[in-house]
Amino acid sequence: MMSPLFESLIKNSLTVLADEPDDSTAMVWSEAEAEAEIENSDKAIYKLDLVDKEVLMEDVEDLLAYDTIRKVKELWLDKNEFGNEGVEALANSSQLKQLLVLSLAHNKLTNYSAQSIAASPFFGHLQKLFLQSNQIGLEGLKALTESEVLSNLQMLYLNLNPIGPAGAQLLAGESKLKNLRELYLQKTGLGLGGVKMLCESKNFQQLTLLSIAANGLEDSAVDLLCRSEAFPRLITLDLYQNRISDHAVDQLKASPNLKSVRAFQVDWRG
Repeated sequence: MMSPLFESLIKNSLTVLADEPDDSTAMVWSEAEAEAEIENSDKAIYKLDLVDKEVLMEDVEDLLAYDTIRKVKELWLDKNEFGNEGVEALANSSQLKQLLVLSLAHNKLTNYSAQSIAASPFFGHLQKLFLQSNQIGLEGLKALTESEVLSNLQMLYLNLNPIGPAGAQLLAGESKLKNLRELYLQKTGLGLGGVKMLCESKNFQQLTLLSIAANGLEDSAVDLLCRSEAFPRLITLDLYQNRISDHAVDQLKASPNLKSVRAFQVDWRG
């Protein structure tokens, strides 16, 4: 049975939104409007933020039994203690079949969690998935890229997971994740080989943001990016914390293959 304290935490962590989560037109309703909608909330869109709340496995079970959870479209569970077992429970819950945004960053998750998410029969509407700062490797990433359920995914955060060049190959190869708009690969050990895989792929035609920051890249990676036709809709290219020269930055700006890019994010050299 859910404790009164945890139930109070859930109630105080729910936000009623007036539009799709993270949409530029989204706004939080006034208290009066929110209360009125909660009374008749079939059309309500909820965000539940339980970041760093010491949520354990038993709390996840209680959460999934809570009636309002079925109306949550954004679920933020970063920095908690439920582990792989908790993620498996989330993935197997029909209560979350309307979920659009799921954030599980900084949870010490392994391949098993990624595989659970990929195999979920209920995550077909998921658009944004945050998995940064975990311990997800190639087996987990392979499951994600092969998942039909996740084929509608538009944003994927994999920062600080040990996927390396082979992980880039999975993303660039026979991947189902071809609708991505934003892909975050900061500090994933890509190296030049990983960038080469990305640049030779046809999977990123819809991509508007690519983050490959802090991957030990040098000007040779810029040469690959400039020659690549893999990113025709790219608007933001994040190359922070790499060893990119001013000359290479000028090459990026002049490349006809990157003419759609409005923001080249590189370290300021002064």
